[in-house]
Order: sequence, then structure tokens, then C-alpha cells
Amino acid sequence: MIRTSFYIVLLFLSNPCFAQLTDKHGAVYRSDTSKKEIFLMFTAHDYDDGLQFILETLKAENIYASFFFTGDYIKNNKSMVKDVISSGHSVGPHSDQHLLYCDWVDRDLLLFSEKAIEKDVKRNVVKLKRIGSNPVYFMPPYEWYNKIVAKISENLNLILVNFSPGTSSNADYTTPAMSNYKSSEEIYNQILLVEDTAGLNGFHLHIHAGTHPERTDKLYFRLPILIQSLKSRGYQFSKL
Repeated sequence: MIRTSFYIVLLFLSNPCFAQLTDKHGAVYRSDTSKKEIFLMFTAHDYDDGLQFILETLKAENIYASFFFTGDYIKNNKSMVKDVISSGHSVGPHSDQHLLYCDWVDRDLLLFSEKAIEKDVKRNVVKLKRIGSNPVYFMPPYEWYNKIVAKISENLNLILVNFSPGTSSNADYTTPAMSNYKSSEEIYNQILLVEDTAGLNGFHLHIHAGTHPERTDKLYFRLPILIQSLKSRGYQFSKL
């Protein structure tokens, strides 16, 4: 609680025009809206086929991003996670076992006890600390949560974060067989449309570090042109 409050106060003190947005469920979904600054956020659990390409792209573009890994992913890919940390990127938990904490329809309904959720997050944090990360931010599994999950996060001195809605970048996991499938072309165009119409100041842009093999149209391959296009429009990229 103290640590969380400290970070929030620090953000406001460092920028009096700070306009951070928090949704009604308790997650910060957009950072400083007064600046042309974008926060790239990558998550990984089952798949990481694009992680190496993403890291190489970020290095080539000289920018830093935020990564969120599950405990299961860390257990099986310690060296890769260490590489992400040593490269200077922000690394945080994404739950230990990628559990769906609350019901898709009745969001207020927890599918696990509060104690079980707390333990799940704690195990993830422990695995990160063992390999050199001291996480501040927590991106919940499936990017789905409620006020109770937000409170659990706060009690663990973690700031709950989520992607900024509107760009559909998080739909890059969908496969052609899904009814909600979106191609990378559609997503790319939607990101630029949002920029054209409303701007992306402070946006949390979420992209998966890997997707199911049935999705051959990988959004992360468009990352270089996306970054260059947004840079040309005056945006900078930062990590949380």
C-alpha cells in the first residue's frame, strides 16, 4: 500500500500536468496524456515466437518497453527473461499460471479465492526477483480483472496496468478460425486511425510476444514500420 502510493505520488510530483487514467475496475490503462509518448507492452505465456525479433527491433530503434511474463514462462525460459532484463526493459508479472481470475460474463465473480489469486501473483513475483527483476507493475492474465484483483495487487505493492482500448492491438492472438479474428493489416490500420482521430498520447499498446501457430499473420513483424510511422508523427516510446 505504502509503496504503491509512493509511486503514484512520485509520478504526480515529477509532472504536474500528469493525466493518468484508471478504469472503473482499478487498472491504469493510460499514462501521461499530456505527452506524445507511447508505452509498448508485451506479454508471454505459452508462445514467444516473436520475442527475439521484438528485442532486436527495440534495440535497432533504441527504445525500451515493458514485458510481462507468467511464472510458467519464466520457469521454462529463464535465460530469455534474463536477456530482457539485462537489455534494460521493464519486466513484471503476468500471473504464475495464467489463471482466469474472474468470470467473462459476470466480471464481479471470482473464479478463485482471493487467497489463491494472491498466492498465484506472489509466486510469479518470486520467480522474477530470483532472476534480477524487482517488479512494480502487474498486468493480469487475459488482461481481465475486477476491483478485488486490483485490491490484491495493491496489497502486494504492485500497480495494476492494462492496455489502452481502441486500437485492437491485443487481438493479435486471434486465429482465422475465430469469429473475432483481426488481421495484422486491420490492426495496423486501426492503430493509425486512432492516432489520426484521437491521438495516442500515453497509450499502453499491447502486443503478444508470440501467438498460436495457426496465426501465420504475425503482428509483431509489423513492429518496425509501426514504430517508424509513429516516430515520424512525433511520438516517443518509453517503458513503464
